[in-house]
Amino acid sequence: MENGFSYKIDNINPEEKKRFIRKLFDSIVPTYDLLNHVLSFGTDLLWRRNIFKHLKSVNNAHTIDLCCGTGDVSLLMSKRGAKVVSLDFSMNMLKKGIRKKAIKGRPVSADACHIPFRDNTFSVATIAFGIRNIPDINYFIKEVFRVLTPGGRLAILELVRPENRVIRTLYLFYLNTVLPFIGGVISGRKSAYNYLSKTIATFIDQPDLQKMLQRYGFIHITGHPQTLGIATIIICEKDIS
Repeated sequence: MENGFSYKIDNINPEEKKRFIRKLFDSIVPTYDLLNHVLSFGTDLLWRRNIFKHLKSVNNAHTIDLCCGTGDVSLLMSKRGAKVVSLDFSMNMLKKGIRKKAIKGRPVSADACHIPFRDNTFSVATIAFGIRNIPDINYFIKEVFRVLTPGGRLAILELVRPENRVIRTLYLFYLNTVLPFIGGVISGRKSAYNYLSKTIATFIDQPDLQKMLQRYGFIHITGHPQTLGIATIIICEKDIS
């Protein structure tokens, strides 16, 4: 699926792409955490912690960590007193998160576009480095809106393209050459890291994502650039009206 490496919104027939993505993530579990830290020079750890600088307290809050991977954000929420549901469609990722004791709450294997919970269940939802792996993004946004309580908050952490031209040029070179090479050498799955780099380079622009969130009922949408603009944290709330 080489031509499927680039990000493309598909709200009609996303299943083939989802099967491809699930298989890809299942295959890179053994080195997933290590490569996250190596390829970001450790800044991914800082970015995850920074989410909570922009959220109100999550103590005792019913929260859901979507596309949770091996549970790094789930663990941070648990440490802050949240009651956490960790959701991912890769069973291998969930198992790794349980083994490393990052997923302490309730693990759920499910598609983030079909969240198996009732309306108005959670007061906080998070998704870190996952939204660009969701082709039917419109359904995802609607689903998150559905399961959040009125006034509930959504936090998105994602890799983006820097606005500064010089930094952007250097970053795209890194994405297209260095990242796939190092990822391939360490994981033995170069195609997986080709995919991950190309989704960063082709994911929808942050202003367009914020407009989509607003279109589906989210308010108080703010963006918080991280480390020279190569990542961003978006915080928004479900309208109480």
